[in-house]
Amino acid sequence: MIQRRDYQDQAVEAVRDAWEKGVSDVLVTAATGTGKTAIFLSLLDEVLIDNPGSRALIIAHRKELIDQPKARLSQYFECAWDAQTGIVMADSDEADRRITVATIQTLATPGRLERILSHGAIDYLILDECHHSTADSYVNVWQQLKNANPGLLHLGVTATPIRGDGDGLAKVYQAEVFHYGIREAIIGRSLVNVRWLAIQTRVSVKDVTTSGGDFVAKRLASVMEVDNVFDLVVESHRQYAADRQAIAFTVSVEGAERLAEKFNSNGISAVAVSANTNKHVRSQAIKDYDAGHIKVLCNVGIYTEGVDLPTASCIHQIRPTKSDSLYVQMMGRALRLWPGKEDALILDYCPKEKRNICMAGDVLGVTIRKDAIVKDSEEEGEVVGGFTFDGKFKYLEGNPADLIARQLDYLDLSPWSWYRAEDNSMSLDLGEGSDHTERVLFVAPAGAENELTLFGIGRKITKLVNADGYETSEKSPYVIKIIASGTFADLQERAEMIANRRGNFGLAQKKRNWRKQPASDKQIKFARHIKGAFKAGASRGEMAQRITHCLARKNLMIAGFINVV
Repeated sequence: MIQRRDYQDQAVEAVRDAWEKGVSDVLVTAATGTGKTAIFLSLLDEVLIDNPGSRALIIAHRKELIDQPKARLSQYFECAWDAQTGIVMADSDEADRRITVATIQTLATPGRLERILSHGAIDYLILDECHHSTADSYVNVWQQLKNANPGLLHLGVTATPIRGDGDGLAKVYQAEVFHYGIREAIIGRSLVNVRWLAIQTRVSVKDVTTSGGDFVAKRLASVMEVDNVFDLVVESHRQYAADRQAIAFTVSVEGAERLAEKFNSNGISAVAVSANTNKHVRSQAIKDYDAGHIKVLCNVGIYTEGVDLPTASCIHQIRPTKSDSLYVQMMGRALRLWPGKEDALILDYCPKEKRNICMAGDVLGVTIRKDAIVKDSEEEGEVVGGFTFDGKFKYLEGNPADLIARQLDYLDLSPWSWYRAEDNSMSLDLGEGSDHTERVLFVAPAGAENELTLFGIGRKITKLVNADGYETSEKSPYVIKIIASGTFADLQERAEMIANRRGNFGLAQKKRNWRKQPASDKQIKFARHIKGAFKAGASRGEMAQRITHCLARKNLMIAGFINVV
């Protein structure tokens, strides 16, 4: 008997409760590795025992998904389901059984579904990986089953309820009655923790066209499946995953084969598998992989769903995608619990345009600021982003994306018009206070271990009357004070307090119309004499910020507080 986990019990109860209330077509979402098969088999075990003479049909779209329920029914349940379960696929035509397991391709063949129904109507329909269920082939079978039995009760299970092509599952399902995603499963310790590294490839996907909500594979393969990227994958495996079993997702069959050759030629055992691979070869590859004889499975799409590879603890993600569903399927392959496995390492080989692709943070609901890692200056192979997720979201220690993301989030939320330079230093001109002192807050670039320093810079203004009777001013040298040192969170709180107390709202707030006006001739002339201050096309507000920032940084350098240029 399957020993169900608490959430699996909850899923079964939710389905039965919905069916009893008259909701016939229901959806259960459960992350890869959390036991979708155990959920629907446990459900069938209960309802078929409670309703003698009733029949069930399990539909999937690949052989691997068909073999799994049949094996588990005979292995885990006390009832003798093995003798009552049949497969309808290819030459197998066990259409008279109480539980039938079939591929959708077979049922779409004229006469195959009719043979099943000739032995009695189907009472319970299970669609495995049901994100495919809006396809015409599924809808046609579903309608025929309903025509044969209007009281048909239907459960769809998937890890990825959002389709990349935007075709909503609402056209098939009345309600999602239970949801247990990757995030919930990691928090609940049903899946291992995630460790994610974004690795710069210097490859651009800006010219890769999109169809059906994702990149066109042929064009994507031409830019991603190149020797320098594959060399980078092999080197990254050595550096970060040498002791791990890995699955590499490529764009094309040819790419999978070339990458496997690259691994093997570098002394790392690998095999390429695709839908074109002979089923016996595929089966042997899985056995060799489970036994540890193969370190890397290179594939295109064949291992995104329905196959248990619990020893896998690393994903080489070489197939950029705009689809959350596809990304979930790929990273989910490494999340299953296994003795000795501490986490799943996702190595994401990023194109330059990271804003336009899906990343691990997106599917965990803890989205990394992609603009924190979008730069043009990284070297190929550089880690440009990274985090761990164990129920809480943590950037990897020492990774600059942490600081940058926090700065960007703060700049978005703060009402004050901070300026952020390319070196990640920041400044805010607070304007002249009631004591006739101009104040500037300045956050210096991060030092060791991302420690920062918040400086207060002031200039005393003395009012004078010249010979003509007009007021002029003299400004004393800058007075510099270290206000705080520490993490960005520490500095943020102090800076916000000072700005609220001392800031000139007309000058320092973001939402002031004067900021959007063109820079004045006087500003432009002044900025041209200050290194780094001038920027063609800058607005009046930005030019003022650049001038203030560069003057403040210059005086900090003169005073010996910072040594950056």
